[in-house]
Parts: sequence; structure tokens; C-alpha cells
Amino acid sequence: MSNPLEKPGDILEGSGVLLQHGRLIASVDYHLAIPTQMHFWVNPTGGFGADYAEHVAGFILLSPGDAASIEPAAYTLELADKRKLGVRIERRYKQIKFKGEPRVSFWIKVTSAG
Repeated sequence: MSNPLEKPGDILEGSGVLLQHGRLIASVDYHLAIPTQMHFWVNPTGGFGADYAEHVAGFILLSPGDAASIEPAAYTLELADKRKLGVRIERRYKQIKFKGEPRVSFWIKVTSAG
């Protein structure tokens, strides 16, 4: 299976679950992307190349009841295709309506691919 997040502008959306230490925390909807613009380019090795995977970030949406117990910490995001990504919840973002239901969004950064 190819990685849908390889180059700037790539997006991955779907429904999955949030796990912590292998335990189910909540069902989530996710939106992950690689930014299309980067303002700084650091190249300490002198070789030309980019590892865009280290810039993958996005949002997860949880029901308000599940969101109440979420803290900024390390989690595992299981995607719709059962792949697992290590993520860090950076902060609570805002309450929105998604598909007519109230949801709370959280900003996340992908820390590792599983």
C-alpha cells in the first residue's frame, strides 16, 4: 500500500479511532496534510532532499463527551485502513458542527508512522 502523504499538498481524511497504550480512547474523524508552503528550509547535511513526513499535521474531531477527557499527550491514531500513526495532541482548537453533529477539534502532529 502506498503512502498517501508523500509530497506537499497531500491530504488524508477519514474516520478512525484514538488509542493510548493500546486502549480505545475515542472514535474520531481526521484530516491530515503536508503543508503546501514552508517558510524555512534547513539543510544541515548539505544533501538536497526533503522528508515531508516530519511535517504531517492536522485535526481530529471528537464528540464533546469524549473530548472532555483528552489531554495534550502522545496517542496512536488508527486510520480507516487500519494503519497506525503515532500522534501528539498539541491543543484543543474549537467546537464545530460536522455532518450536523457537535464536535470538538484538536490540533495534532504525526510523530511516527506505524
